[in-house]
Amino acid sequence: MTGPRLVLRADASHRLGSGHVLRLAALAEAAIDAGGAATLVVGGDPAASLAVLAERGLPAVAADGTSGGAAEGAATIALARAHAADAVVVDGPAFTPAYVAAIAAARLRVVAIDDLGLAPPPAEVVVNHNLGAEALAERYPAAATRLLGRRYHLLRREFRALPAGGAPPRGRVERLLITMGGSDPAGATPRVLGALPPGALAVTVVLGPGFRADRALAAGLAAAERAGHRVAVTYQPRDLAALMAGCDLAISAAGGTLAELAYLGRPTVAIAIAPDQVANARRHADAGLAAGGWPLAAVDDRELAATIAALVGDPLARRALAAAATAATDGQGAARVVAHLAA
Repeated sequence: MTGPRLVLRADASHRLGSGHVLRLAALAEAAIDAGGAATLVVGGDPAASLAVLAERGLPAVAADGTSGGAAEGAATIALARAHAADAVVVDGPAFTPAYVAAIAAARLRVVAIDDLGLAPPPAEVVVNHNLGAEALAERYPAAATRLLGRRYHLLRREFRALPAGGAPPRGRVERLLITMGGSDPAGATPRVLGALPPGALAVTVVLGPGFRADRALAAGLAAAERAGHRVAVTYQPRDLAALMAGCDLAISAAGGTLAELAYLGRPTVAIAIAPDQVANARRHADAGLAAGGWPLAAVDDRELAATIAALVGDPLARRALAAAATAATDGQGAARVVAHLAA
């Protein structure tokens, strides 16, 4: 099988984060690994994402025009034709039914990456790789192919290079990881830092490419240190997968990072920092794949601190979370999507 030739279109910004771009990067890598080709087109505020993609060795360009507009859509169509693309993959809220219809009218196959099924574009192929998405099939009536659920999670190459399940959780929590996505517009990182219960943990704080450091972050770091913890801040780390794999407990936003931590077998407290993460956080908690599962605005610092303290003190609970999460994610989702697109 020869992999498909793809043009992949997404936006990134402080408000939107970088998750849409990064999951398309995972799909691009899988297409290239299968012998195909991929070019990413990034709109919004693309500079940081373009730098990340360049470091990953992925061809990428800035979008030409306003995201979702007619001129930008025409530019994407022209690029797809120039690259003899088998499909155009779109991911994000800017890509309306009219946008998708224009690409389809140009006789290009359209693949939509979707999360909620609330107003999905009428694409021929829909990928919703979230936990429990199989139940949303009827929300995609226009799709001839529906690739739904965690079997199709788009895991990046550096995660797939690590063993599924990772090392068994240690009996004692020594290393705590805090990761709130590419930009954390909700300010969850300082909230979590300020709510850490007293202890002597080695805390690693991951800041994504769109993160804006401010006084709240400084205050949160100071509070964590007063509570006895040793805190290290890492900005856009190249070894993120290894950092995740090495932690004993993670506190994470409820986007795609939950599946990455699940693949690595890391017990996790999930917090929804955006409206489109609320259902995913709740599903993970209900299925026993993560603790917490609240929207950020619905949890107070005492409840958050109590949840963290309970997991730190309960190795059996941590092992149960890790085992359940690992069983739900095998890391082969991007390859499965590529196989469907190459068929």
